[in-house]
Amino acid sequence: MSTIHYSRLLVFCLAIAGLSTRTIAGQTATAQVCGADQGQQPQRYFADSDGKNIWREYRSIDAVPQLSNDGGEIALLWAGGNGDVLVGTKEPGEDFAIFTDYCFDSNGRLIQLRFEVRTAWGWGYRKECPVLHGTLTPKISEFFDTTTEARGAKPQQAADIPQALKPKLYLRKSQLPFSKLLSK
Repeated sequence: MSTIHYSRLLVFCLAIAGLSTRTIAGQTATAQVCGADQGQQPQRYFADSDGKNIWREYRSIDAVPQLSNDGGEIALLWAGGNGDVLVGTKEPGEDFAIFTDYCFDSNGRLIQLRFEVRTAWGWGYRKECPVLHGTLTPKISEFFDTTTEARGAKPQQAADIPQALKPKLYLRKSQLPFSKLLSK
């Protein structure tokens, strides 16, 4: 591994570690809509640690195995107000990480989504939007500097990862890849 690549990877890992603290301590608009407090411990933890779509439930965040940078994913679940449920997912990667919050109403319909990509190149992309009639209606859709959080222009590298800039969309809670584990 080249020194430049190793340095970039180290900086990226440190940035992700800092982000996870901010994400847990901070309250997103999607969490507020859902009536869930992301500052509290999630009620449930799910992971597909190696990216093979084999989801398991864990008793705590400490019990979750290290996630593969090639498809691993964790999902945290908070009970919200009025029977709503907030599911926050995190997908680490070598050059970028993806964070998505889904708010499902008491009928299991997606009503709000927050999506964020943070890259090792110093820029990120975020989208936050209500879901009306199965369609995302963005209130926020912007590129930003991951150090200052300042809004910015679309970087050239964004063209290299177009699929990563699109959220996985689960319009029903029953469509989540670990939905069968929710009834346990």
